[in-house]
Amino acid sequence: MAWTHSLLRLMFGRRLPVASGTLAVPGTTAPVVIRRDRWGIPVVEAATDADAWSGLGFCHAQDRATQLDFFRRAASGTLSELVGKEGLSADRVARRIGFHRAAREQLAVLAPDVRATLDAYARGVTAGITNGLRKKPHEYAILGGEPGPWEAIDVGAFLKFLSFLLPSHWNVELARLQVLLADGPEALLALDPAVTAKGPAIDPKPGARVWNAFDRLTADIAGLLRVVPAGRGSNSWVLAGTRTKSGRPLLANDPHMMPSAPAPWYFAHLRTPEWQACGATLPGAPCIVAGHNGHSAWGSTAGLQDDTDLFVEEIGPDGETVRVGDDWIRCAVREEVIRVKGGRDVVERVLITPRGPVVSPALEGVTAAVSMRAVWLDPLPARGLVDVHKARSFEEFRRLFEDWPVIPQHMVYADTTGKIGWQLVGQVPHRRSGNGTLPGPGSDPDAGWDGLVPFDRMPHAADPPIGFFATANNPPTREPATGFLGYDWVSGYRAAVIGEDLQARSDWDVAGCLAVQLSRRSKPWEEAREVILAAPAADPDARRGLALLRAWDGTVAGDSPAAAVYVFLLCELCQRTAKARAPKGWEWAMGKGFGGLVPHSLFADRRFEHLVVNLRDQAGGWFDRPWPEEIADALGAAVRWLEKASGRRVEEARWGEVRPFELKHIVLGAVPVVKGAFNVGPVPGGGDTNTPFQATVTPLDPLGPPTNLPNFRMVIDVGAWSNSRFVLCGGQSGNPLSPHYADLFEVWRRGEGVPIPWTPEEIQVATVATLTLEPAGPASVGA
Repeated sequence: MAWTHSLLRLMFGRRLPVASGTLAVPGTTAPVVIRRDRWGIPVVEAATDADAWSGLGFCHAQDRATQLDFFRRAASGTLSELVGKEGLSADRVARRIGFHRAAREQLAVLAPDVRATLDAYARGVTAGITNGLRKKPHEYAILGGEPGPWEAIDVGAFLKFLSFLLPSHWNVELARLQVLLADGPEALLALDPAVTAKGPAIDPKPGARVWNAFDRLTADIAGLLRVVPAGRGSNSWVLAGTRTKSGRPLLANDPHMMPSAPAPWYFAHLRTPEWQACGATLPGAPCIVAGHNGHSAWGSTAGLQDDTDLFVEEIGPDGETVRVGDDWIRCAVREEVIRVKGGRDVVERVLITPRGPVVSPALEGVTAAVSMRAVWLDPLPARGLVDVHKARSFEEFRRLFEDWPVIPQHMVYADTTGKIGWQLVGQVPHRRSGNGTLPGPGSDPDAGWDGLVPFDRMPHAADPPIGFFATANNPPTREPATGFLGYDWVSGYRAAVIGEDLQARSDWDVAGCLAVQLSRRSKPWEEAREVILAAPAADPDARRGLALLRAWDGTVAGDSPAAAVYVFLLCELCQRTAKARAPKGWEWAMGKGFGGLVPHSLFADRRFEHLVVNLRDQAGGWFDRPWPEEIADALGAAVRWLEKASGRRVEEARWGEVRPFELKHIVLGAVPVVKGAFNVGPVPGGGDTNTPFQATVTPLDPLGPPTNLPNFRMVIDVGAWSNSRFVLCGGQSGNPLSPHYADLFEVWRRGEGVPIPWTPEEIQVATVATLTLEPAGPASVGA
């Protein structure tokens, strides 16, 4: 809203960063030159690697100081110092899991060059906050306080925190357990058929105690996710020259996370005498997650292999031991002091078992507790994305990820020799028993892990005969020697649509790939169409819905009322099937999540696939009446639900208008008066969970905000780098009064992109502001 922006400017001023001139900055060894283009995308030119990463940290802090500080606080469990008691649940979870504690242990095992990169980046962030901003950001002018300095430990804690939020499997383990305890194994097997009886056994006798512990855990995790939104998803593909118009490979990537302002991503181009690279970075980390280095290009999607397990622990009467077999094993005990703005300090007592920390608090009179073991919590070496910009061959690229214990990813690759490849990265445990789909009994001596799956057994491939690789969080091809990697990948619908589109042509170009990223084609509708249209709709409302569906082309477009009917019908049928088998825990079976901006777990992501299989099979035992009659009744109910929820007649309920997109600010997005200055939108949207343009629908709330959206897109023309295109869902800046807060949003909505200047000539022409960082004093040492 224009008036809220005017009010914000009148009260606090624009608070823009220093973008031109010369600044004396401690920690650099030689001048660092930062040139920004019309979109605020920086080119950082430095004499050394350390200065380049320091320069990136400086830019991140100038443009995303609030985002960085909230991530640092969320990972360290210090949000309450800034926001008061509202941050207490989040801080308790962070202290129990111990992101900061684990990062400190990991620093000791990092290679010296990796540690140096983290130190340099952290120095740059601190310098950007203290030297690169004229005034503290608007959020702190409103809330009080100031963004704090960074150290290497904060970078490590941030990466562990992301590993917990993004592809981790703790949430689906909790959901399965809730269904099991509420409705029994038959309900769980019916609603999640791949879970077998071979999983860890849960003694039904202490069921109530276990339930209480998990309820408390889920409530506390909800507090964390309310203040730090997560998401998961993504598409990527790489095309060999045999499938492109130019004969050069093309690489496309569009990661999906929560729609937020600012976006989780930030574009940058780094140049040193030894290397240069550009693409998408994550504020908080010194790496280029997706981009190119002038020889190789890479992109990523969430791998979703299972690297996290939960265990139900038996705590001894002394509160400091846990049972393993017939023995009571003493645990480490830590007392974490949480400072609360405007309130008393809170002391959180943390118990660390042989498996990992107890993440649910020990309740009075309750002996059950839940511990967590995660690869990303272990003190393991790391390299991977920190050095990916150095890759000059697919084999070198692969080997960089031998040590990558955080954020599992599908990585796609292409280079100027014409090579294309794919590698699943992210270390995975080798379990002594079970497969991690349910919490295991901590008292079982055979529970837990005995090492990691060797890197050479992780799935990978190069130069496929079909001429492309496509990933969309779908299961990887598993060889017998690989071992168990996980179960909770998402449905293959997005991957199928992308694969069919890519296979249909051999003249792909950048524009064509950008168009595929916008696809709203529904594969589930194609599979279920005949069954749904054959429903005997006698109800007038059902007939109205059926008339729209008969004329529908299956595109979940923003201007389509039929798309809205389709989405509500699937959600209605999902709820009915869940209630039929799990009348007590049906919401967990539907993917009930952890509150706030993350309303569903991974357990929900295959609900539509599960439904489509049932619609086509029409097996008995689900309903009292035949499937066709149930579908017809559900269609009438869905139309009435849609009209009530949207306030429109079904013929006028265009999907993108009744469920628009809004980029909500990560701190002030729900605060009256000021939210209008910080949020972007709402605007009409489109798409759903299973379209390549993903705008996730939760079956419990089809008009709720999407938990996934393509926050950035890129298409790289390998070898003709200047043809490549990049776009953010929003803009480079986190300052709502900056011209770069949302200047890329309309470009993103149109499905277009902008170039990141690559050659010296392009950089010179594109530069609109130049800032030089001069050394000032000795480099500080990170802790």
